[in-house]
Amino acid sequence: MNRWLLPAEMQARDLAGRWPALALLFALPATWYLAELASGRPWAIGAGALAMGWTSGAAALFAVLGARRADPRLVQAGYRPVDLVMGRLAVLAGLALAVAAAFGALIVACSHPDRPRDLVLGLVLGGLVSVMLGWAIAVLVPHELEATLVLIGLAGIAPTAPGRVGDYLPFYALLRFTDVTRPSPAAWPLVLHALAYSAGLAVLALLVWYRRVRVVNDRQPRRGPAGVGYPGER
Repeated sequence: MNRWLLPAEMQARDLAGRWPALALLFALPATWYLAELASGRPWAIGAGALAMGWTSGAAALFAVLGARRADPRLVQAGYRPVDLVMGRLAVLAGLALAVAAAFGALIVACSHPDRPRDLVLGLVLGGLVSVMLGWAIAVLVPHELEATLVLIGLAGIAPTAPGRVGDYLPFYALLRFTDVTRPSPAAWPLVLHALAYSAGLAVLALLVWYRRVRVVNDRQPRRGPAGVGYPGER
């Protein structure tokens, strides 16, 4: 059995046990889209897409924060950090795709977009960026309230950033693909933008996360199989 499957199962069970919070993470942002739609705003689809990004990012953020004490213990128990990363990433990516599918179905049913391909691309890429953004914020701001406010701030400034500032923000590709007030964009530049952002956030998040897990693990005394210290250990 692949060793990353057990961490993945543990992460999935943890999230499943928090299904009321996950339901709220979907339902509350969905009201952003429904409110914009009810008011007849042309950017309602973009609001729904951004709500999806926030939901996926928040789920990743709380998953990583919730595991900050368990991760060092799992490493001490013999799990490789790569096993934990692969397991958690598989679950969070799957959750992001599920959230993207749910928001996509809601938007298609209510707004009947003329460019469904752009909508699908935007939601999938936005979900990927959101997972890594939530992970990065969780390791850089390891307190729930402050981390949540940072994520809210990034989501809030994304559609209103002045000039070309928005081009350099995490949700740029997501919003550009779902902006029905502008012509259909060229796909590849936006795909590369999202992939580059995801890779950069992943490198940052995993370096900080690994350093903390390694430091905590190195501080623990090593024990033999029977609980006896290794030779030379005081």
